[in-house]
Parts: sequence; structure tokens; C-alpha cells
Amino acid sequence: MARPVWIALTNSLSPERDAEFNRWYNEVHAKDLLSLPTMRSMTRYRAVQQITPAGQEPQHKYLAVYDLDDPKAAFEALVERRSTFTMTESIADPMLLSYIPFFTKTND
Repeated sequence: MARPVWIALTNSLSPERDAEFNRWYNEVHAKDLLSLPTMRSMTRYRAVQQITPAGQEPQHKYLAVYDLDDPKAAFEALVERRSTFTMTESIADPMLLSYIPFFTKTND
């Protein structure tokens, strides 16, 4: 059965800071978040196109999917520990969303 996920939508502050932002996210921030209880894994994605509306750039260049067992426990730990996390000034307008599965269909 599918597990709950956190979805993080992010951008670097500017194209010139992309490398700095991605280095921080992959080497520092991922480690901080994966230390939270019930956190299992994280995968990051880079947008290559946005299907609609036509011709517009994606609003968020990066997507991170965090697979976890208990979003409430992870969120409580995040609130408690966030002051200890190493942050960066190269991030712009991050968004974190929490989702729980309610429907699954496969091509069996």
C-alpha cells in the first residue's frame, strides 16, 4: 500500500545560484529532513516542461518527494528541530505539502 508523502516545491533564488542551491539541498537539507522520525526516502526532480498552460515556464523548477510513515510525527519533529537545520539564502519561496493516499490503481 502507498505511504503518505511530503511534496516540496522549490526554486533557487536565481539561475546563478542553482548549483549552490542544489548542492545545499542534496548534501545538507536532505540529510536534515531524512533524520526526522518515520522518514524513509527522498527523491528530487527537475521540471523539464509544463503541460498547461501552454508555453509557460513551470512555477517551480524543483520537486522533492519525501516518502514517510507518519506525516504528523514527522511534522512535529520538523517544527521542534527546524532551528537546528542548516538553511541557505539561495532558496526562493519554498512550499511543503503533506499528502495521504486515498486511491491507487495499477496496470495489472
